[in-house]
Amino acid sequence: MNAPVAELGLAATWTELAPLLRRAVALDANSLARLRRTASAVSAFVMLPFDVLVARTVAAPAADTGARADVAVEVAQLLAWLDGARDEPPVARDRDWRTGLPPARGWTRIDTVPDSVVRELVRTGALALREAAALEGVPGAQPRSATADALLDSVVLTVTDSAGHRADITLRLLSAMKRMGFLPRDSEVGVDIAGRWLRVAAPYGSVFAERPSLALRLG
Repeated sequence: MNAPVAELGLAATWTELAPLLRRAVALDANSLARLRRTASAVSAFVMLPFDVLVARTVAAPAADTGARADVAVEVAQLLAWLDGARDEPPVARDRDWRTGLPPARGWTRIDTVPDSVVRELVRTGALALREAAALEGVPGAQPRSATADALLDSVVLTVTDSAGHRADITLRLLSAMKRMGFLPRDSEVGVDIAGRWLRVAAPYGSVFAERPSLALRLG
């Protein structure tokens, strides 16, 4: 990851990437974005503060050099630069990016799910969080961290295909998708797998997770 941000050609894709980045910095003022440039597209990846990797990929005009680029930057600096509030492009923060990235290719589509199903699962999950908070004596707030994590990490949707592939999707992933504005009305999401990675792809962006049984383990 060593390409200058100025080489990414973000001006042509800015209006499509900006909503993701603005939502990310609203959640975490110090958030980082990892920007990847291929010959025909730009992708922006962000790890949200509630441990969900999100991304949006948009088509872009061919780069002048034809070279690929990959750099991590502070989202707030990037926004300021592209909005004209900062003269210099953001400083590369490659060493601070600690999250692995899913593969660019090799995905298998397991199934598609209507947005109405996703919205109902998120609504039900939000109600469960409120009820848990009320039981703990903090109505209108969030329950204790351990309780919230248990609810968010619960599997709320399982999809399979005729080839025997299976994907378990947590409330955390679906909540992040809705919160980031990736899911327009009357749309659907695709559930994909590639190796140890799971992707839930919506029209305006995707959320990713490593499948627990296949995640890399140290030691």
